[in-house]
Amino acid sequence: MCIASRLSPDRGATLSHVASPTAALRFSAGDRDQIGKTAGELIARMRRHGAGPGGSVTRLVYTEPWQAAMAELEAWFSEIGLEVRTDSVGSRFGRLAGERTEVVMSGSHVDSVSSGGAYDGVLGVIMAACAANWLAATQGEPVRSLEVFAGCEEESSRFACNFWGSRALAGLVEPGEPGRLADSEGVTIAEAMRACELDPGRILEARRTDLAAYVEPHIEQGAVLEEAGDLIGIVDRVVGVRGLQVSLSGVTGHAGTLAMANRRDALAGAAEIVLGVERVGRSRGVPTVATVGQIEVLPGGFNQVPGLARFTIDFRHPEDEVLGQLDGELRALIARVAAARELEAQVSQRLRQPAIRFDDRICAALEEACLDAAVAWRRMPSLAGHDAQVIGRLCPAAMLFVPSRGGVSHRPDEETRLPDIVSGIEVLARALFRLAYLR
Repeated sequence: MCIASRLSPDRGATLSHVASPTAALRFSAGDRDQIGKTAGELIARMRRHGAGPGGSVTRLVYTEPWQAAMAELEAWFSEIGLEVRTDSVGSRFGRLAGERTEVVMSGSHVDSVSSGGAYDGVLGVIMAACAANWLAATQGEPVRSLEVFAGCEEESSRFACNFWGSRALAGLVEPGEPGRLADSEGVTIAEAMRACELDPGRILEARRTDLAAYVEPHIEQGAVLEEAGDLIGIVDRVVGVRGLQVSLSGVTGHAGTLAMANRRDALAGAAEIVLGVERVGRSRGVPTVATVGQIEVLPGGFNQVPGLARFTIDFRHPEDEVLGQLDGELRALIARVAAARELEAQVSQRLRQPAIRFDDRICAALEEACLDAAVAWRRMPSLAGHDAQVIGRLCPAAMLFVPSRGGVSHRPDEETRLPDIVSGIEVLARALFRLAYLR
């Protein structure tokens, strides 16, 4: 068992502890150099797929850049001796076969947000494959099969489909979704899948029943690790996320002739609600967040009073009870503003992702790996959603964070230092050894 530091309830230190089965595993200086070189090259290679201005990456699911990125990963998996497979929604898997059919899986997603960066998601795939490659070279055949997961969609940047690849693994894609969900140009998921030679009628075949454990490496997307001077975050829970779609209807009119006293301005009402959403989030304190991220105003003329405003509200907290309270507060805010301004309000639920606590055994394996690798670590929640929260319904799961420089993510300048990536790969390899190689 590990001995956690007394400096903070969340922080772990490199203290002496009972010898663990992974204590003898070591990345040599040569290993670190070679793995760092490989990871750096792959980050650069993957960045080309969907490259845009200012170093940005836009790699939306089922588009040509996404297909090219998946093809490059397939080729690399094959080069390092992994057996490559594509499931019915397009996720890729690189398998290191073991004595048993049960699978320990690690990886992340390949799609990006629009004008995002080169690390979110895909770095987790690179880290997992580097760890599997090192284990195969130094430890040979595992007891449980080890698979690298390159998920087909997580960000919902093209379709509002919420963890499409991992939901398919869990058998949570509803029958009507492929033909119902469409992108901004009206292309449905079913049509986009067919363009990639995938059959939307076979989605249920992606469901997995053989997973024994899942570990997802990822950049932190925040500044906690960097500010604390820690190298690894052991994520033991993911916040719940809820999303509301709001529509405010008023009366449009000429900006010059419609008197202020007679206006039912939908945008003015939306603006009041936006500020109210911010107040609700701030009043609860950390770790509550509440955000209006999208807004559409019609008719949209510079000399017209807006008659319609549509917008979204995203709010997050680790406790489902608090999420329910926030939902009630926000709906009451919308109703008050609409009544005071004589607007008609319609509110629907766009997203409902429950909070999840990860598996204590896998978190303990990651803690032991950090201690054996002599790196500073801390337990922490994730304030962003990840595939692990869905796959965690299928099997024991947890996450490993490496630092984001400046806490930056979903931007072209997101970055994780290469030495930190290598340290993360070493910790991941130790944890995967414990999960896949020990009887």
